[in-house]
Amino acid sequence: MKKLIAAFCLLCLVLPVSAGRLLPDNLVVGTLGAMDETGIDFVRGDRTLLQRLGALIAAESSHFALAPGVRILDDHNRFLLSGQLNHLNGRTVGVTFDQQGNINRIWVLGDEEIEAQKQRQAQTSP
Repeated sequence: MKKLIAAFCLLCLVLPVSAGRLLPDNLVVGTLGAMDETGIDFVRGDRTLLQRLGALIAAESSHFALAPGVRILDDHNRFLLSGQLNHLNGRTVGVTFDQQGNINRIWVLGDEEIEAQKQRQAQTSP
């Protein structure tokens, strides 16, 4: 009986690791840029051609403030400190924004997650 309980506990520990992580529906995918004391550069990857042309005429801000208590998760779902963001310069990430337009969550995306997000975007685009 003890072996059965131990096997069940081990199985419960392994299943969440193999299941992957759930990303929110309102995730915005883009590229992370440099960070300074006022915020971080984030270039959205889901802009349409019309939005890109509009950005040439009127400069679109790509600098966002970080919300107090921002959560940063690497591609293995481990928490990172905000001081480690400079090491992620140029990486593809997913972010969510709070009601004030500040970035409140950052997920460093792996290759499989990037492909899944591209497929998801292709399905929702007309």
